[in-house]
Amino acid sequence: MEAQLVRSEHPADFPYLPPVPSSRYTDPGFAQLEHDGLWMKNWLLAGHISELPEAGSYFLFQQLDQSVIISRAKDGAIRAFHNSCRHRGSALLLEQKGKAMRFVCPYHAWGYSLEGELKSVPDLHDFTCLNKADNGLKSVRCEINRGMIFINFDEAAEPLDDFLAPQSAQKEGYPIENMVVKDRLLVEMDCNWKLALHNFLEIYHVATVHAKTLAPYLNSQSFVIALFANGHMRFATRKKKGDSIFDQQLYKPDNVADVFSECTIALPTFPNTFFALDPGGFSLQSFWPAGPDKSIMEVRLMGWDVDTEADAQHWQAMNGIVRNILSEDLCLFRSIQRSLTQGTIPHLTFGYQERALYWFEEELDRRIGITSIPESQRVTQVLSEQMVR
Repeated sequence: MEAQLVRSEHPADFPYLPPVPSSRYTDPGFAQLEHDGLWMKNWLLAGHISELPEAGSYFLFQQLDQSVIISRAKDGAIRAFHNSCRHRGSALLLEQKGKAMRFVCPYHAWGYSLEGELKSVPDLHDFTCLNKADNGLKSVRCEINRGMIFINFDEAAEPLDDFLAPQSAQKEGYPIENMVVKDRLLVEMDCNWKLALHNFLEIYHVATVHAKTLAPYLNSQSFVIALFANGHMRFATRKKKGDSIFDQQLYKPDNVADVFSECTIALPTFPNTFFALDPGGFSLQSFWPAGPDKSIMEVRLMGWDVDTEADAQHWQAMNGIVRNILSEDLCLFRSIQRSLTQGTIPHLTFGYQERALYWFEEELDRRIGITSIPESQRVTQVLSEQMVR
């Protein structure tokens, strides 16, 4: 950080970042490559264990044209299943979250256990060749890391802990698993999901876009980036006077390391998640495609498991604060997308402070398969030597 505060020249040992083709954010064909090579094969954040407090608790993952039930069984295990009855495909659960000790289809009342087993079929005698054991719910791979629930549609994918390992040390001293979801927001955006994510991968814009909301809390010139394998990263920015947007009187556990009070530590996690850890809590953001030029930002406000009037008031206020900060970004996204869609800007230009954006785009190509991407839409692989090993 000290080096960044006095830096006035481009680092001599940092490579040139070639232009990034704009069609990556507008072309339906590229979006299909992402669907097949990224979304259907990578670990995706679905939620937090606090959202499943007891047996029978469930919530639905409803992104990427998928509907997945994520629930806690009687033995405490968290499992995921496609939200589709094995009879004729009806959704079993229609509410976003709730409690159900058995999944009963609202169409013909086929019933399934929390373990996904087919337990009951009305008029079973009419299904002469039906074997219940072969007609349980279709499972989705589901694993947990530090209280965060991830799913993966690819049974052959590496274990979640291995995927997150390059970044794991950055969470030490912050007990994420002891937190709870205080609120959840869904924000629709008129831009490609990657353009929205880009906004959170640099601090270059904060002094202008967030001059009154975020800039007063951050010493932006101190911003440092670590690039890790699997597309993960770590950002660190010195706080001004140790302050943050979170109420300084808010409860903070004693086992949160001092570094999180001194600096804003942000952990962009590939492919689509961003969060910046603060002793008082944080905003857990995921970015999902809703078409080549539409996207959804899913925001979970994460706080500590305390139940006081002051805590409730703080998180109610934080809902408005977060929406206000996001609105400052959102008003720009539509114009960016328009410029790219119309061909006004044939490529994007990234500088040294935006190297995290380029690292993300490189990893995206590696995950899809570089040779699977048309040559005109690829990014040049130049940052591997900058990765922390």
